[in-house]
Amino acid sequence: MSKLRSIILKAPGISSARKAYWELHQGKLPQYCFRWPIYDMWRPVVNLKAKKLYRLHAREMAPRGMEKSIIEQLRKRGIAIVHINDLLPGKVLLDIQRWVENQLQIPEVKEQIKLIEAGGRRQSKSDKYYIVRPFGDVPVFDLQNDIVAMSLSGPILRIACGYHRMFCRLTALDLWYNVATEGPDLYSQRWHRDPDDRVILKTFLYLRDVDEDNGPFCYIPGTHRAGPLRQKIGRLNYPKPGVVERKFSPSRRQVCTGKAGTLVFCDTTGFHKGGHPKRGARLLFNAVYTSNASHSIRRGAGQFFLKKPVRAIQYPAASFAIALIGFVG
Repeated sequence: MSKLRSIILKAPGISSARKAYWELHQGKLPQYCFRWPIYDMWRPVVNLKAKKLYRLHAREMAPRGMEKSIIEQLRKRGIAIVHINDLLPGKVLLDIQRWVENQLQIPEVKEQIKLIEAGGRRQSKSDKYYIVRPFGDVPVFDLQNDIVAMSLSGPILRIACGYHRMFCRLTALDLWYNVATEGPDLYSQRWHRDPDDRVILKTFLYLRDVDEDNGPFCYIPGTHRAGPLRQKIGRLNYPKPGVVERKFSPSRRQVCTGKAGTLVFCDTTGFHKGGHPKRGARLLFNAVYTSNASHSIRRGAGQFFLKKPVRAIQYPAASFAIALIGFVG
């Protein structure tokens, strides 16, 4: 079937309708479903259940203390920065750091780092050769892992769901080691908007200190969802070089330096760019929360897997967040 599909799709003059048929046959929504205004018409429909569940569990999902402030900042500016110890017990950060530093000592990971430091390029699914992913391009995590537990914890999910105003999906989970490289900014090191959904909440947890030389995350507050150079769903959102710099003065751009434990919450439908370390390296953990209508979910592009849990998850928001994730083992 896969060979037949390949032959048909490569046939001269194949229609968009035929491509759409094959995608639907595979359980994917065709690309045209993510074009405006079609996407904004069906998006509320597929999120009805998520909104209903959020209302049903309103009491336990009500944000507390600092969580309220973070959600308010996200709505107003698209970004909020705290220290992880302000939301979770201090031992959480220490446990994650210890575990991650051990992963960096794995011979294969050390070889990848040395290759890039020597000017080489490692093969990568995303072409971002300068990022070492200790768990591979499609990582597999244990549900009991500290990183997974943090991402599905009450404080984090109350913020994520509160900002989305519905139960949300955890669509990506990854550890990045950005190696210092020379040359111009590449790929996500350039200003861009993410294309997966109308609301995309990402968290970046710095596991080592980040200064202006080793790749701080950068964001332009207030550009989430609306504003100039409107976001396109399911397509590249990279303006031509210099366009963003001309529209937004340096005073409007936020450079997110911080100590280890700094936790950045941001809506990446707003303009942002990843760090480009000039020296040293940047080590961080990244998680992504979207609605049920995100491009990655509806196109079946799984970005990580979980090991099959021993027992069912009792926290409803956490159970919903990973319900569409593939399980292995």
